[in-house]
Amino acid sequence: MLTRTNLKIIFALAANITICSFLGTMVLIVLRHTKLLPFQDYALVVDAGSTHTKIFLYTWPADKSDGRGLTSRVHQIKSCSVDYGPITTISNATHDNIKQYFDSAVTNCINEIPLTRKSRTLIFFGATAGLRLAELRNSSYVNSLLNSTRTYLSSLGLLFRSPEHQVRIISGSEEGLSGWISVNILMRQLFENTNPIETYGVSDFGGGSTQLSFIAPHASKQRFAMNLFNATYDVYSHSYLCYGQEQSRLVHLSQLIKRTNATSLINDPCLQSGYIQNITSKELFRTACIHREYVPSTNLNQSTTFSFVGTGDYEKCQMTVKQRFNKSSCSIQNCSFDGVYQPVPISSSLKFIAVAGWYSVFKHLAPHLPLLPNKDKNYELASLNLTRIKQAVKAICNQSWFDVHDPDRYRPFLCFNSMLHWTLFEYGYSMTDENLKNFQIVKKIDSNEIGWTFGYMINQTNYLDPQYRPRRLLTQDEFIVLLALCLLLCTISLATAVTAIYVYKKHRK
Repeated sequence: MLTRTNLKIIFALAANITICSFLGTMVLIVLRHTKLLPFQDYALVVDAGSTHTKIFLYTWPADKSDGRGLTSRVHQIKSCSVDYGPITTISNATHDNIKQYFDSAVTNCINEIPLTRKSRTLIFFGATAGLRLAELRNSSYVNSLLNSTRTYLSSLGLLFRSPEHQVRIISGSEEGLSGWISVNILMRQLFENTNPIETYGVSDFGGGSTQLSFIAPHASKQRFAMNLFNATYDVYSHSYLCYGQEQSRLVHLSQLIKRTNATSLINDPCLQSGYIQNITSKELFRTACIHREYVPSTNLNQSTTFSFVGTGDYEKCQMTVKQRFNKSSCSIQNCSFDGVYQPVPISSSLKFIAVAGWYSVFKHLAPHLPLLPNKDKNYELASLNLTRIKQAVKAICNQSWFDVHDPDRYRPFLCFNSMLHWTLFEYGYSMTDENLKNFQIVKKIDSNEIGWTFGYMINQTNYLDPQYRPRRLLTQDEFIVLLALCLLLCTISLATAVTAIYVYKKHRK
C-alpha cells in the first residue's frame, strides 16, 4: 500500500511532468511557426585596374530565392583597397610578392565571411585596361603575374575550381556590359521592369580606358544581345583603350614634349598657373598608349626629367584635348571618333548614369556650379547646361594654383580631367544639352559602389548550384508526432497527479 510520502513523490513527479509537457507543447508551436532564413552565399571580386586594386565582397540568399536567381537581394558587404597602387607595380611576379601585395586587403574582406560559408565562397580576379596595356608591351610578364595570382588565390580555402577562368584579363566590351548590368539591376530596370527602352545607358571613366554602353536595338556593330529575366536587351558597348584619365594625361604630356622638341621646361595649358609637374622620360613613355606619332624624334635618356609648368589657359587646353578625338577618320555618320562605330545621335530620352572617374572629378567641379548632390550624394544634371559647365571648367583652369587650399593628389589635374570628360561628352559622343537633362553622375546606389564588378559577379556565379534550407525548424509530420506525444504525456501525468491527490486526501480521512 502507498504511504503518504510515496503519494507526495508521485504527485510532485506527475506535476513536474505535466508542466514540462505543457511548456514543451508551447515550444513546439513556436518552433513550428518559426521561419528559417536561407543560408547566405558570398563572392569576392578583385578589380585590378590601371590605377589601383580593390576587392568587393557580395552576398545573396544561397537558395537564389524569389525566382530572380543570383540577383535576388544581392548586396555589397564591404570593399577593401590594396595599399600598393596597381598590380603592375609588382616588377617581379613571384608568389611571395603577390602574397605581400594582396594579403592585408584580402584578409580584411575574408574575415567578414562566416567560417561555415568559406568553402562555397567564389573569388574572381578581373584585370582591366592596366593589364590590357601591359600585355601589349610584355605578355610574358603579364602571364607570370596572372599565374602567381592563381597560385595565391588557390591557397585561400575559397571556391577556386577554374583558375584560368577565375583569374583573367576581361575585355573592354565585357567591362562595359558588366557595368551596364550593374547599374540597371540596382536601378531596378531589370526583372522588375522588362522594357528595354527604359534602361539606363552607362558611361564609365577609368584610368586606362573609358566605356560607353546603352540600349541600341538598331546598332549594326558592337551590339550584344543579352538575355536577362526572360527579356532580350540589345546593348551597344565599346571600350576606348588609352582614353582613360591617366593614359589621356600621359598622351597629352607626350604631345607637348614633341611640339617643343623635347625641351626640359614645357608650358602646360591644362595645369593651373603656379603648379609644376615633374615626370621622367621612363615614367612617361613606358605606356603602350604613346604611339610613334607622340614620341619626339630626339633620343631621350630614361632618366631625363621634364618639368611641366602650368599656364592655366582654358582655350589652349580645350584645343589640345579636342585634337585627340579624331573626327576626320569617321567615314560614316554613325561614328564617334577614331573611326569607331557608334549610333549617332544618342536619343535625348535615354537616361544615362556616369560612374567611376566621372564622379571623382565632378565632385570637385560641382562647388563651382549651382548644383548640390542629392540625399545619396549623387548628382542629377537636369538643371544644368553645357555652357554653364564649361564656365565652371574655365574658372578652374584659369584659377591660380596658389588660391587652391588643401588639395589632394588628384586636384592638380582637375582642369585637364574636367576638360577631357566634357569634351568627350559633347564632341566625342555628340551628346547635347538635351542628353544632359537625363544625365546623372553616381557613386553608389543602395550602398553598392557602382562599377563593372557587381554585374560581372552576377554573370560569373550562375554556375554555383543553389543550396536549400528547410523553411521551418520542424516539418508538419514531425510537429504532429511530437505534439501528440507531449499532449499524451501531459494527459497521463495530469491524470496521475489528480489521482495521487485523491488517494492522499482519502488516506487523511
